[in-house]
Parts: sequence; structure tokens; C-alpha cells
Amino acid sequence: MGKDADAIRQEFHDRLGQIARELGRDLYPEGLPRGTKFSELEALAGALGDEMARQLIEIHLRGQAEDWPEEELGECPVCGGPARKAPDQPRVVTTTRGDVAWTERVGNCPRCRRAFFPSGRGAGP
Repeated sequence: MGKDADAIRQEFHDRLGQIARELGRDLYPEGLPRGTKFSELEALAGALGDEMARQLIEIHLRGQAEDWPEEELGECPVCGGPARKAPDQPRVVTTTRGDVAWTERVGNCPRCRRAFFPSGRGAGP
């Protein structure tokens, strides 16, 4: 991935602050109402942050899945035979930030008639 999460957060600190101010103006055009509990503001900020994170994950997973070249389907994990393209399958994963969805490439082995999800370099945790 390159940079660690802390370095990325520092790099985007000013831009994230600008986005937070814009959201604040949209949510509270007259300013934060007097008497708003800290816990309410914290819950709202957390929900907005979670949604931003969920969308960031989903957008990039979809882009990576759509950009997967068919010639990189690889070999069958059972018999080692050459894979061919099968219909893509919808995939939903529940993350700590919410559900993310994308369409995943599927390989098919004509020799052993097995369908599988090919994984490229760097796939996984």
C-alpha cells in the first residue's frame, strides 16, 4: 500500500478539515444549536466518518474488480488447468464501517468444472 494510515491522515488533515466544515455548515446552517449534547455530536460525526470510510472502501474495491484483466484469471486451484471467464458474481462484505458491495470476477475450469474466485498478487489482508 505504501504509506501507513497515520501518514495518510496527516497528509489529508487540512482537506478533511475543510470537508468537516462544509458538512457542519450543511447540517447546522445557523451554527450548532445551543444545548446540543456532546454525545449527540460525537455520534453524528462517527456516523458520517463511518459512511465516508465505507464509501472509500467500496469505490476502490469496485474499481479494482472492474480493472481485473481476463488474462490474469490464472489456473484452477484444484487441478492447475487454465481458467476461463465465468459470469461475475455480486459480493457483499460487512466491514466495521458497514456493508460494501462489488462485482467479483469468477474463473471456471473446464477440466474439473470448478468455479473459483481468482486472487492476484497482494490479495487478502
